Parts: sequence; structure tokens; C-alpha cells
Amino acid sequence: MEIISSRKNKNVRMMRELFRDINYRREIGFFAVEGDHLCSELAECVDNVTYAVYFLYTEKAAKKYPETVKKVLGKSTFSAVITDELSDYISDTKSPQGLFIATETFWVKMPENARRLIVLDNVQDPGNVGTIIRAAEAFGMDGIILFRNCADQFAPKTLRASMGSAFRMPIHSAYYVEEDLKKILDGFTVYGAMLDDTAKRLGEINFPEKSAIVIGSEGSGISPEIAAICDEKIYIPINGAESLNAAMAATVIMWEMRKA
Repeated sequence: MEIISSRKNKNVRMMRELFRDINYRREIGFFAVEGDHLCSELAECVDNVTYAVYFLYTEKAAKKYPETVKKVLGKSTFSAVITDELSDYISDTKSPQGLFIATETFWVKMPENARRLIVLDNVQDPGNVGTIIRAAEAFGMDGIILFRNCADQFAPKTLRASMGSAFRMPIHSAYYVEEDLKKILDGFTVYGAMLDDTAKRLGEINFPEKSAIVIGSEGSGISPEIAAICDEKIYIPINGAESLNAAMAATVIMWEMRKA
């Protein structure tokens, strides 16, 4: 097994930059994860026949997480042992576990018969986006649409918050093209989560077979352009607290949608 000890190694440099630079991720079409759980989850989902998989790990990690190392080695197109110093250098966390995977970006296809969709409109916090992705899988949503300037679904914090769900959930990025969003939502009843005098109370709504929920940004909510697409406005009744953050609100609404 190759042993790497230099920061100048091309695979070390690539791995480090993937954790830190969204433009670099998009330019080369790769993303990276680290740690026992995410490396194991990714190894379950990635197709190494189609995608290149780079695996770097420390000797300590091999002893502490032998099952994950064995699993990832079986999917790797390149693997090498790195020093503990390089693990600290590459890592995006304070206490790295010494396991790192870089692979080509892949997306799960949106099902043609989707019935439940979540639309995130400019939700910028990667922790919120990752948590929503995780909840969407847990509550059986069919897909997530990231519209406008949402946090990158392949950002390290997004992937950590998703706990592996980002590798399995269908996620579509519409960016700034509203017409794309309208086409995707054709045939859906679209609900916007917003505080408004005309909004209907969550819990009193019978969601139709094809329903989509729009969650707005943490600071300004749903944009006027996307609010115009919504068929109904809904709100979550709460006591005491002024409001819920985007991830909490989305999770509560998805729980109600699951009942329908």
C-alpha cells in the first residue's frame, strides 16, 4: 500500500481543496467526505464502475474502523495510507477520524411518479439544508429542489448534517431559472410556508396526492417570485417562541404531509 507523507501530493491537495472550495468542487466535478459514518454510507451508494473513488486513511483509522476501511477499499479506484499530520491538514473538522473519500459528483434521479416534493428557496445555511435532506428521507419525501442560492448540497457541513441521506435522496438544483421550477411543479399543489393573514393553519389541511412545500430563506422567507407560484400559504401554530428555523419548520410540515 502506498504511504503518503507530503502535503504536495496531488491527491492530498485535491482532497483538502474539495472540503474548502465550492468553485473547485464544481470545476473538477468531485466532492469529498470524511469520517467513519459518512465514508461507510458513501461506499454503500457510490458506483465505482462509473465513478472514480479516491480513498485516503491513516493507520490508526484502519485499526479503529476496520469494517469501514475494508468496505471502502472494495470500492476504491485509488487508495493510500497518510500520516496523522496529513489527516489534520486535510480535515474540515477539529477531531478528524482519519478517513477521507473523494469521488465524482453524482445525483439520484427524481422519480417520474413523485408525489411529495420539498422546495428550498435560498436556504443558505448548510446545516439547515442537510437536516432537511435527512428529514425528507426519513418522512418519505420523493425529492428536494434547491432553488436560487441555497447552500451547496455537497458542502462538508451539508453532508454531515444529512448523515448520508444526501447520497440517496433525489435532489435537483434549479438555481435562478423560475421556468424550470414551474415545469417541475406542474400538476402539484404548491404550499408556501409563510406568516400571512391569508395563510392556512397546518393540521387543518388535507394535502392532495401531489403536493409540494416551499421553505424560504432563514432571513427573508420565500421570495415574491416563488410566492407567486404557490397555490396556498400555510403556517405552523406555535406558542412562546417567535418562530422556527427553516429545518425545524420543514420537518414539522413533512411530518404532517406523511399523514396524508
